Amino acid sequence: MELIKKTNFDFLSYRKYFYIISLTIIIAGIISFALRGKKNFGPDFIGGDLLQIQITSPVSSATIRNYLQPLDKFQIRVQTVGSLHNQFIIRSLPNTSSIILTQLQDTIGASNIKVLSNSVISPTMSTTLRNKALIAFFIGLIAILIYIAIRFEFHFGITATIATFHDLLIVMAFMALAGKTFDSTLIAALLTIAGYSTNDTIVIFDRIRENIRKTRSTNYMEVFNKSINETLSRTTLTVCTVVFVDLALFFFGGEALHDFAYALLIGFVVGAYSSIFIASALIISWQKKNPFKIKL
Repeated sequence: MELIKKTNFDFLSYRKYFYIISLTIIIAGIISFALRGKKNFGPDFIGGDLLQIQITSPVSSATIRNYLQPLDKFQIRVQTVGSLHNQFIIRSLPNTSSIILTQLQDTIGASNIKVLSNSVISPTMSTTLRNKALIAFFIGLIAILIYIAIRFEFHFGITATIATFHDLLIVMAFMALAGKTFDSTLIAALLTIAGYSTNDTIVIFDRIRENIRKTRSTNYMEVFNKSINETLSRTTLTVCTVVFVDLALFFFGGEALHDFAYALLIGFVVGAYSSIFIASALIISWQKKNPFKIKL
């Protein structure tokens, strides 16, 4: 199925404008991130309280979150435990669990709530978790670089890695600008986005390789533009498919998945954008500054 047929857009001639757009968003995100400071991070990364409760009558996690709405500044996360819908794990900032418990007791009634556990995620534990998450993240990027460098060539591996890193920076910029918190769920979203973005980029790179082998042309601007146009329908269909699924998750998945779905939504769109306007453009810019012949 072809959604877009026989286009002939000159994507790469306008690559500098897309560089400026991307840099503007990233810089705005960095400024917002710096201004927010520790407010960027959730309890997973800065430590916090972990309260597990049981309620006499089954309710939804959304209902519990509504009860705790006045305490939203505590970065509260509510997770349902089990299938009976009467046990919940509540994560929040340090030294806030007693206030949260009091709020629930005033709303539901102290006799209707049983505290199963009340523990603390220490800063040491959260630092370890953050470091492990970052290590996993960078190992993933290095693996992407090695894979593409072997499958294609070094220049493609470098630019694909830069494009993937570009996508993640833009997602983080939108998270910071929207006032979202960074936690372990976001790391999972970023790794998902990295995989999606790389896959989309490889599809275009594969068509570029095919067209270079077929034509033996060294007019890389023409070959790259032709390849992007030929895969434009596939890229559009793919991003539309995943975005529709993600929108369902965003609107109907509950608040616990809201930030995760938000990050994926931005990431899928940006991943398609970078595959078309950034990854291939970087190779062209590199080749024009330091001429080399692409051998695929």
